[in-house]
Amino acid sequence: MTRQQIILAAAVFAVSVVAVALDAAGQIGTGTFIVAGIALAGLAWLLGESTEQAGSTVGPRTSALLNATFGNLPELVIVVLAINAGLENVARASIVGSVIGNILLILGLSLVLGGWRNGVQTFNERLATTNSLMLVLAVAGLGIPTLFAASHPGMHSVDLLSRWTAGLLLLSYAGYVYYTLTAPGLRYAHKGESDAWPRRQAIILLCLTAVATGIVSEVLVDAIEPVVRAWGVPPTFIGLIVVPFLGNVAEHLSAVRLALRNNLDFSMAIAAGSGIQIALAAPSVAVVASIALGSELTLVFPLLELAALGIAALVSTLIARGGETNWLEGLQLLVIYTVVAVAFWLT
Repeated sequence: MTRQQIILAAAVFAVSVVAVALDAAGQIGTGTFIVAGIALAGLAWLLGESTEQAGSTVGPRTSALLNATFGNLPELVIVVLAINAGLENVARASIVGSVIGNILLILGLSLVLGGWRNGVQTFNERLATTNSLMLVLAVAGLGIPTLFAASHPGMHSVDLLSRWTAGLLLLSYAGYVYYTLTAPGLRYAHKGESDAWPRRQAIILLCLTAVATGIVSEVLVDAIEPVVRAWGVPPTFIGLIVVPFLGNVAEHLSAVRLALRNNLDFSMAIAAGSGIQIALAAPSVAVVASIALGSELTLVFPLLELAALGIAALVSTLIARGGETNWLEGLQLLVIYTVVAVAFWLT
């Protein structure tokens, strides 16, 4: 690690300790929420760095597996903790928010800044189409239980349907991971040797950061209800916009940086891959965790959330066509994201 990285890592852990101390002292409110949010954003960055370094020492396939496992750890932990705290609406909203945040916000920023600097940018149309179709699958998978519940109110079968849907979405994600790891023409970027951390150091830091992420996430979830009462902010806005933004800071920076370097394939892979993982794997985690916690969560989403998810899948499909894009398309994604955010602020 460079000296600057050591200082930043120490600062992140220091802020995390402050957040935990505030929570332990019973100071659960706006201040704790803000401190925990800053700590979670820093931990998300540190997770990204340590995951990339740990993966770069063991080869591309293990690197991809590590990134898939740890890239969305903050969001997955918060989903489980929200269910445990009885905040099922926040849990559902954070799933949808993570997907639209990756597809509309992260990809939108990447296309705007990358296109503004580099002009028309090209990408692998085949891979982009595969990613967009996986998002369409996620919309169908999450939408069918919702439509079933609306057309058959009061039926307990929606619980069983949610379990089947969660399992099949997870199976689809496993197939997607296998395909992306074995399909020809896929490459993985690694840091140069001069930037590489020792393998043991990277793995230890990855483990410590993962543990800290779980602890700080619990502090953040504990502070959601006091913040909702103090600010008058809808709980779904916290779950849909605020929490995914904090958990995706590292991916925001990486995707935008790659787009600025005219490496749009990797930039789009970060945004789409993260969104697909949440859309297909997070529902399974949520359903299994809710059963274990004794409060089963059904995959029945509010129509507005489902509509936002469907729009994200639609625009990603349209952008994937042609194999090239520009800054105007990125601006369109950002406009859609802003409209969605305002709509949920007003709910």
